[in-house]
Amino acid sequence: MNFPEEQRRILLIEDDYGNRVLFADFLEHCGYRVLPLADGSNCIEIMQEFMPHLVLLDIKLPQIDGLTLIKTIRQSSQFWMLPILVVSGYAFQADRQKALTAGATDYMVKPIMPTILSAKVLSLLKGPLTPISQETISPDSSSSDSNSPGRVAQDSGSDLSSEFWR
Repeated sequence: MNFPEEQRRILLIEDDYGNRVLFADFLEHCGYRVLPLADGSNCIEIMQEFMPHLVLLDIKLPQIDGLTLIKTIRQSSQFWMLPILVVSGYAFQADRQKALTAGATDYMVKPIMPTILSAKVLSLLKGPLTPISQETISPDSSSSDSNSPGRVAQDSGSDLSSEFWR
């Protein structure tokens, strides 16, 4: 795969076909190059070829769950600092905390308005290049600390009066 260097690339991992198509179409309309996947099989190999600037993924996935994928990405010496945005139907604070502890950069609860998704993606891509510190999660780190400094963990709850995507 050869993609223009200046075009930001997003790896989208979402098992629901409708959501995957909506997210991919919308993000491509916003000017991003999107590689949509239905599951996280061979995630690191695909990432090495696609070289995403951001990973957007669901937690509930077939074969390999999203939390395992986050941990796998964080253990990679090549991608351990890559922003990971979780977009999930799991709305409990405990679910959010599990994802952030696993290494997610941020967490959003479905349904999501397109404008909110766009703003979040833009902030993660334009934000600091190190959303987490090397001391927090490094390729050779085996423990996860839920109170890790340096992790971006902003509240990304959706406004229920403006639901759009599920």
